[in-house]
Amino acid sequence: MPQSNACRFLKKKSINTTKLQAICMKLNYNFFEEFCGREDTNAGTPNREWPIVNVGSTIESYLKEIKMTQIEFAELLGVKQPEISRLLKRSDIETEKLAFISKVLKHNFFEEFCIPTNGTSTRSVADFIREAQSQMTPIKPTYQIELTSEQYQKFLLQQLALPEEERIVKITAIPKNSPK
Repeated sequence: MPQSNACRFLKKKSINTTKLQAICMKLNYNFFEEFCGREDTNAGTPNREWPIVNVGSTIESYLKEIKMTQIEFAELLGVKQPEISRLLKRSDIETEKLAFISKVLKHNFFEEFCIPTNGTSTRSVADFIREAQSQMTPIKPTYQIELTSEQYQKFLLQQLALPEEERIVKITAIPKNSPK
């Protein structure tokens, strides 16, 4: 990016969460921690893991958790329901808007972008995939392709970051011991 663009970019009041996360990765500092009111204790850690966050899905899950409809949420924000529907399909959002939503819902959505700083280690992507695979029911695939472990991890994470209707695979998580 040319320096003039970088200067304009840094003067903005708000930044898109996807762009901010890219900056975090390049500088190896989690600026989302600033929104959480804490210091990035993992700054400078080589090969650190960065959370992949689909903001729309995260907000939608929280609305379900608190049993709030899109219409009620729209009224709180002072917008129409179709705008909420579009928001919940997005994987990113402007930080200023996310801060406002966090304040209105009394839930800090920036936490989703933060790596725990309480000394507990984060699960690796490989661990997450192994656990997910152990709970999967084998089915006959329509198409079969061979991927390396790294390609598979990247593909699965990309699919999970997309809104459900845009995924090319159906991902359903059902605990092993639960009735089907």
